[in-house]
Amino acid sequence: MLNDLQDRLLKGNQTLASSAAAVGVAQAAVTSSRASLFPAIGVSGGASRTANVATSPKGTSYSVQGTLSSWEIDLWGRVAATVDAADARYQASRHTFAATRLSLQATLAQTYFSMLAADALINVIEQTVTAYKSSLNLTQNRYQGGVASAADVAQAQTQLKSAQAQLVEARLQRAQLEHAIASLLGQAPATLTLSHWSAEHLPQVPQIPLQLPSILLARRPDIAAAAAQVAAANAQIGAADAAFLPALTLSVNGGFRNNDLGSLIQAANKFWSLGPTVAYALFDGGARRAASDSARASYDQTVASYRQTVLTALQEVEDNLVAASLLQEEMG
Repeated sequence: MLNDLQDRLLKGNQTLASSAAAVGVAQAAVTSSRASLFPAIGVSGGASRTANVATSPKGTSYSVQGTLSSWEIDLWGRVAATVDAADARYQASRHTFAATRLSLQATLAQTYFSMLAADALINVIEQTVTAYKSSLNLTQNRYQGGVASAADVAQAQTQLKSAQAQLVEARLQRAQLEHAIASLLGQAPATLTLSHWSAEHLPQVPQIPLQLPSILLARRPDIAAAAAQVAAANAQIGAADAAFLPALTLSVNGGFRNNDLGSLIQAANKFWSLGPTVAYALFDGGARRAASDSARASYDQTVASYRQTVLTALQEVEDNLVAASLLQEEMG
């Protein structure tokens, strides 16, 4: 049943669907940034009618032209750095998706086993209620026979009522756990009904080795996502610093223009223009310096976040290893 629930989680969980959409957004951003490495080429055609009343009659001019508009030559690697940053953010989004998926799968497994534990508890309490009912009947019979006191009957009634109250709480907890599973599957709680576990013993949980190589931490997707964010912030520094250097752009325009549409495409009607442009900002009020400082501060922030993510991962591993050891000792 748990394997089936895990499959349904991957298909229906809305948090996971949102994370997958974020990956798509990041991937599209990479494609968009890479487009800046190539020139934008277009073609256009038109006709215009002009007239000068004093000198000539009306006339029509036809044209067809191709353009290469403002292509920035990436001399200093600014565009390449922007692409690298976008690609690193895309990798981070992929790792974040994997971390989200793993977290949801773990939550589902924990909730499922908690539900089985609730079923086992319900079975125990139901047996206890049955035993207390028999005990109350016996005590009442003894009281009527003059063997037991009224206090004995009251005590037996209190035990029964207490067990019945515990049974209600256990059933409520079980229902809430089932509702939590439905939410993880992307379903309305009313549409999911899971059978009660009626076996005497709970299923065995796979044994986890207590000695695990620390290199396994590098496989955690949350750590990989944090590392990719560091790479993105580092690439953004290069893009910000490149703004201090002059930008070289190239524009090309060419085509045919004539008043006669039938003879438009002829060598005599050809025109073209080629224009490189070098631009350098002499004064910007400190905008470029602020952008560079911001990129470096963002990098420092991602580095600190990465380190904290690693420390949190180490804490979680140690906490759970200790818990596994002590709980095993408690079971023994």
